[in-house]
Amino acid sequence: MTDVLKASYADVKTVKTRSVCQLILELPIEALTDVVGLLGAPAPGNEVWVAVARLVTNAQLERGLDALIEPPVIEPPIRRSKSLAQIAGILCATGSFQKFAGASNEQEAADYIRGHCGVASRAEIDSSENATRIFKDIKADYDFWMAGGEVAA
Repeated sequence: MTDVLKASYADVKTVKTRSVCQLILELPIEALTDVVGLLGAPAPGNEVWVAVARLVTNAQLERGLDALIEPPVIEPPIRRSKSLAQIAGILCATGSFQKFAGASNEQEAADYIRGHCGVASRAEIDSSENATRIFKDIKADYDFWMAGGEVAA
């Protein structure tokens, strides 16, 4: 058995409900006995803290110290965020938001948002500071209501 395990970094996942991220490290199946021998089996309430370090390859050593200090820059994929009008449209189509708004269908939920935000079209929510602020308040109240909170009328 060894005190050091060599693994490849495969993925990272967020666990929003616990405000943590999980690193997914992959080892060959033959290393399973070494993993259990070194770390034990995962058990609730029995945390085992470990250190994670990036290994230096021979190729990096050959390129010199600069290759170790400055890792290659990998650009993340560009994600286009939704406009507030799009978010409003999605909300209006959800049964839970319709219930929150006291609406019986998508159209009534849209009327609720337009009426509260003081706009003729949900598209105006993005271009009006006042409508943006009111919509964000509605969305925050809805999120709070969904979490089981009571929203003041």
